[in-house]
Amino acid sequence: MSETIQLGLRIEKELVDRIEELAKNEGIDRNIWIKRALATFVQDEESGMADEAIEDYIHLRIDEKMLLDFADFKEVPKDIKRAREAILKRITEAKKDGKNIRK
Repeated sequence: MSETIQLGLRIEKELVDRIEELAKNEGIDRNIWIKRALATFVQDEESGMADEAIEDYIHLRIDEKMLLDFADFKEVPKDIKRAREAILKRITEAKKDGKNIRK
């Protein structure tokens, strides 16, 4: 079992009432509902950060090491590498034509 810590925080009564109603509808304890909601929110935020890191890698704003750290990949997936290569190719071709298309 993982280690837990106790937090003390103040929440508006209206929000607590809404949480209690949702927990009651699911047949679970208010604290269990809150823990689950926080875990889901954190997971969604982390997923969003990974998606942003992929986009930044493809568009040359971060390097491979940073992508691997943010997205928690062991290696960069082939489709993401191909997307980055396509952007690099477009930039190279645009430079040959004297254009600046990097976005």
